[in-house]
Amino acid sequence: MKKRIAVLLAVVFVLLGASFSAASAAAIDTEFTSGYYNCCLQDDGTAMITGYTGEEAVLVLPSVVEGIPVTAIGPSAFQANIELIGLVVPEGVTSLGDFAFQRCPNLTDVSLPLSLEKIGLNPFAGCEALLEVDLDENHPYLDEVDSVLFSKEDGRLVFYPRLMEKGPYTIPEGTRIIGASAFYECDNLTEITIPDTVTAIGRRAFYQCSGLRSIVLPPEISTIGADAFCGCTSLASLSFPEKVTSIGERAFQDCSNLEELVLPETIITIGEMAFRNCSGLTRIILPQGITTIGKNTFTDCKNVTEVVLPEGLAYIGAGAFSECSSLLKLDLPSTVDYIGSNAFDGCTSLESVTIPDTCSHIGSYAFSRCSSLKELLLPSYIYSINAYTFQGCISMAEIVLPEELEEIDLWAFAGCTSLRTVTIPDPVEVIGDYAFAYCMNLETVGLPEDLESIGAHTFDQCPKLAGLPDLSDMIEE
Repeated sequence: MKKRIAVLLAVVFVLLGASFSAASAAAIDTEFTSGYYNCCLQDDGTAMITGYTGEEAVLVLPSVVEGIPVTAIGPSAFQANIELIGLVVPEGVTSLGDFAFQRCPNLTDVSLPLSLEKIGLNPFAGCEALLEVDLDENHPYLDEVDSVLFSKEDGRLVFYPRLMEKGPYTIPEGTRIIGASAFYECDNLTEITIPDTVTAIGRRAFYQCSGLRSIVLPPEISTIGADAFCGCTSLASLSFPEKVTSIGERAFQDCSNLEELVLPETIITIGEMAFRNCSGLTRIILPQGITTIGKNTFTDCKNVTEVVLPEGLAYIGAGAFSECSSLLKLDLPSTVDYIGSNAFDGCTSLESVTIPDTCSHIGSYAFSRCSSLKELLLPSYIYSINAYTFQGCISMAEIVLPEELEEIDLWAFAGCTSLRTVTIPDPVEVIGDYAFAYCMNLETVGLPEDLESIGAHTFDQCPKLAGLPDLSDMIEE
């Protein structure tokens, strides 16, 4: 089929015999259509194909549109085209944009021209039926080794076919970059050997490689891109080189078989959701250089029983350890200043927490639904207890509030059914609605003298509570 398409293409060239002129470019808007093709005029006066609205199964892309030479295929130009089976990119095209043919599920045959100099981030990511690309063996800019496509310009592995036989793969020596989405959804890949020449792993490089069991990262790797190993559900072991300084967001999300996480001391940045839903993890040890834990970094790591946090850690982001339902104990370093909303929400096995006195912010829902938490000493510099912070802490029998506390927000201690007595410090002027509602065993509350405002339902469903003064004049409608 490829030969027939190539012959047809040659005939098209002869019949068109068109050459670009400044006059024809001047008559065309920057963005224009030519038949089923959406195009744009580039700075050098040549055309880029940016989209396609036709339904052809076998497509020979034009080398000229409206009298203008085509030199580029734009990013995502043919993305998710379910009709496309065969494709010929003509001579004259020098650039193929990022993800140009991404998720074309029925694409089986692709021919690339000798003129192609630059190839973007895996143009064939998610092309699940494509086994290899038709490429001249003497191509000056690209190389194909055992059906795997490489860019000579930057030493990048561009495309590893999803249809490759199940088993291990060894990346050739001299490869410098594993490109973005290079092994996208390659669930037949079981092991990967990466040479020491590789210095970078791109975004989504091994995304959803569900059969990948182990990987040893080369020593020169310093950054692991976002989503790089996201969804590698069989990955059980992982060794980080000493030069790694940054782990991108969602880099290991859903790696449900990963059992232990020990990071090198060189790590200084861990992206949001980097280890979210790593349900096989039982132990997390973070290195000394970490000062920030981002949003949802370890959310849903349901089997983690121990977390070791470094001195120097200052910021724990929203949802950082939420739903870590097996975590038993937590000692926060003396340097922690900020605990974000939902940070430990749903840690149902957590029995004790040590919060340093230097901490100045505890966000809403931070310890909500920590149903095993029995007691807690709050830092001196907390001036407000935010909404829902300790809601549903059904085992909490005692809480010591900071002497300088000024406000208790709505639902802050609602549903703390073991709480029996509370003394609210004198500086508190506002107690939010439902702040102590459903505290079924609450018997005594010491209210501050200068209280100015209280919710109408602050003590709803507290059947054992007696002796409260008349607070009707403080209730805000």
